Amino acid sequence: MSCEIAGSRPIFETPEGPVPTLPHYLRPGLRLVFIGYNPAIYSARAGHYYARPGNVFWRQLSESGLVPRPVGPEDDARLMDEAGIGFVDLCPRPTVRAEHLTPEEIAAGARRLRCQLLEYAPSVAVFSGKGIYAHFARVNFGIPAAQLARRPYGEQPERLEGTRGVTRLWVIPSSSGLASRWHRERLLWLRRLRDALNQLEGETR
Repeated sequence: MSCEIAGSRPIFETPEGPVPTLPHYLRPGLRLVFIGYNPAIYSARAGHYYARPGNVFWRQLSESGLVPRPVGPEDDARLMDEAGIGFVDLCPRPTVRAEHLTPEEIAAGARRLRCQLLEYAPSVAVFSGKGIYAHFARVNFGIPAAQLARRPYGEQPERLEGTRGVTRLWVIPSSSGLASRWHRERLLWLRRLRDALNQLEGETR
């Protein structure tokens, strides 16, 4: 299959009317790419990733050491240049909850995402939640969800090897307000990711 064109914004019907999806901020040479489930309608309408105020994504990214300055939703596109960070979702259709996605959408999204990661080859792809990686790994690696559920957060043993290089796969807790019990642990994993990325970049110099 061919990958979707990064930056395209198809429009989807939602309970709140037609809403365009978020652009995919992907290109060759990125240090890492954050992967979400799908856009919340709120964020899709705002035109930025993780735009809802109750989402801790931007506050924790600012505290992680992965970016050179405090950042917010309006910085999502700029971070490709400023910090080598991109953004993409498993599925493009905005919904109120990820549970509203169909199995067919999830399978198609997992295949498309694999194609994009192979094409652009970021050093690290970060899945924001075990559920997202479970869908991705089940479709692309044939790993049962029950097996993936027992794995710890952090770097996973699978790799994606494309013509531009190898992408390592990480899983960290979700930044959603629905996952607030994991937010303190999430910041620790972001800082571990920072350290791992610095070590990886030091090895390739």
